[in-house]
Amino acid sequence: MLMFSFIGQLIERPKKSNTYYEAVSAYLPKRLKETMKIGLTGGIGCGKSTVVESFARAGWRTIETDKVAADLLQNDTIVRNALSERWGSQVFDSVSGAVDRKSIARIVFSDKAELDWLEQQLHPKIRMHWINACKEHPQASWLVEIPLLLEKRLESYFDFVVSVVCNDSVVDCRLAEKGFTREAISRRRNRQFPLSAKVHSAHYVLHNSGSRDFLNKQIQHLIKAICPV
Repeated sequence: MLMFSFIGQLIERPKKSNTYYEAVSAYLPKRLKETMKIGLTGGIGCGKSTVVESFARAGWRTIETDKVAADLLQNDTIVRNALSERWGSQVFDSVSGAVDRKSIARIVFSDKAELDWLEQQLHPKIRMHWINACKEHPQASWLVEIPLLLEKRLESYFDFVVSVVCNDSVVDCRLAEKGFTREAISRRRNRQFPLSAKVHSAHYVLHNSGSRDFLNKQIQHLIKAICPV
């Protein structure tokens, strides 16, 4: 498994060891192609959107599945009808008729059965969206952000899996500034694999407990490593 250390060096970690070693440089070329399809995951508030932005600036085609989900909730008639039948008017704004995502979050993150139901409505549609997008542009390199990539066993769709991680204390501060309560953060965190599992299962790990410049340097290093020009 290859990953980036806190100083952005390419290193290799045997799956059954906690010791880090320098990677053998000959490893990478065996796995590279002219176009790549990368699956991006990571913990809540760890900076996945920032990574997506950096890849987009580097010329990659990108998809954020959270944004796809938000679009489905607001604009897909079948999904909206299902929400209405399941939860009634409480998940719609009484004036605009828009879906109230905060109300949905309060429901699903306090009841696993409701969360499972919502995922059944959304996930097949989300998956088909990014699969079809990649098929429509097969000559492009893609970065697809999927928060539950590992939990839903989607690794086989991608050439590499990248996890972005961050210290919990830093995440808590960032999300608190966005209005998340401790309880809300905990509920979202508990529905995902722990960060240790996301690190263990990824080919590359990006660390985002520092500055954005530090994260961008790691991303640049990663892009050069997997797609050398």
